[in-house]
Amino acid sequence: MRTAAVAALTVLLAALPLLRPLGDQPARQHDLRQIAETVEQHEWGLGRQPGRMAAFRRLAARDVRLAARPMPNWRYLGLVTSLVASLQNPHALVWPDFRALSYLPLTFYWTSNGLVTLPVAGAPQGILVGDRVLALGGKTPAQLTVALRRYIAGSDYDVRYSACRFSYLSARYALEWLGAVDRQGKVPITVENAQGRVERLKLSFVAWPDFLERAGKAQEAFADRFIAPPDVPLTATPYGWHVVAGRYGVFWLRSFDASVGVLRGLRRFLATVVRRGAPNIVIDVQGDPGGYYSVVQGVAQLLHHVQYDVWRHAYILTDWGSFSASVLLAEEFLSLGIGPVVGEPTGEDLEVSGESGFAAAETGVVYQLAVDPPTDLLHREAKAIYPSTPVPLTVQDVQRGVNPVGRWLGTLSATAPN
Repeated sequence: MRTAAVAALTVLLAALPLLRPLGDQPARQHDLRQIAETVEQHEWGLGRQPGRMAAFRRLAARDVRLAARPMPNWRYLGLVTSLVASLQNPHALVWPDFRALSYLPLTFYWTSNGLVTLPVAGAPQGILVGDRVLALGGKTPAQLTVALRRYIAGSDYDVRYSACRFSYLSARYALEWLGAVDRQGKVPITVENAQGRVERLKLSFVAWPDFLERAGKAQEAFADRFIAPPDVPLTATPYGWHVVAGRYGVFWLRSFDASVGVLRGLRRFLATVVRRGAPNIVIDVQGDPGGYYSVVQGVAQLLHHVQYDVWRHAYILTDWGSFSASVLLAEEFLSLGIGPVVGEPTGEDLEVSGESGFAAAETGVVYQLAVDPPTDLLHREAKAIYPSTPVPLTVQDVQRGVNPVGRWLGTLSATAPN
């Protein structure tokens, strides 16, 4: 079964510039009703909780009434996003086509103890990679987390990770929701650099058609430097490995895709571990958004059956971006006794039976729906998994140029677990 959220709606807005309306009021009302009707048709899990279904119906009816009034696009997108988030499902995400929006000239990363800046190519001077954000739009990071919970479902880890991964803190439409845009159309930001100097700036929005590409490159460079194990790319092929002879081997998984030969690759990795005499193995699922549960089962069973013949100690490495199937694999590591969880807490997961998609008829919004089984086949719900060996990335690590995962790998010996 494919892992995703119970009747989650991932709303992908088509390439519709926010400078023109996303339909008139009747069109918006029509599509809000379509969302509500589709949830009722497919949200069997929610249907087994009458109180939550009744609350969803009331919220949807309220939004239909509100959509009868003229409103800017960003406010309408807020209605759609908060309605989807009300399903209380961490898989429920909303984002418009990035080419259609204006953005701040930087993106962000939420470390374990603070929010830091990641300027993108072409950004103005004055803000550096790793500057700690003290306030954005007049709100502290803690206040931003609270405000974002209306639009992103899940734990605080899910909220913070998704807010950065999908540029909610950069996009004007989302910053408008958060009340972060001043009357001049700018966003006040207060940052503290590595030397402790505090700067207060006002950032203007830019309409870069390639903002997604620029932000993606900034995030990839940051991840490869501070999150991925040394010599292991965080954003590359769906899987791969790196083995240090006599010390450890790292097998990275960036997707539980059934079509890319994960189990075949894992067997080759284990053969390399034996050949090079590495007594420790690390299965790295940092930033892995999930995939097919059948792949999770295959990986877990393979590791469970051969663990005593190939290596002495096994670990699974997670972070806030370990989601869906990654959470289930971490759970399997613990339940089967394969090894401990290392790194940072994961996101959350629910198991479902499939996905379907459709396009809203009037506004052009495209919806992807994850379908919950209509019976009690739903047998597994994995909340966030907390590591027994925390390896957090901190603001101080970023400002000093330290990769905490690399530091932890350096503690692995050939004779004893850490």
